[in-house]
Amino acid sequence: MEQFINPRVKDIQISGIRQFSNMIQNYDNLISLTIGQPDFPTPSLVKEAAKRAITENYTSYTHNAGLLELRKAACNFVKD
Repeated sequence: MEQFINPRVKDIQISGIRQFSNMIQNYDNLISLTIGQPDFPTPSLVKEAAKRAITENYTSYTHNAGLLELRKAACNFVKD
């Protein structure tokens, strides 16, 4: 079986954010604020909320402004 890979694949370069992430791995005591990988386990409350969202079919992208209900809750949180 002949394998085929498009010749243009060899010209694909690693994105800048990935290059940066690879570079900073060589430093100790560095806080990376790049791709949002937490260094702690996902809290149970967040896991349960994600499961509930999937069960209730909240699986699509929202409008750019986000969910009105969430925006109102965030405003109330900041006010209090």
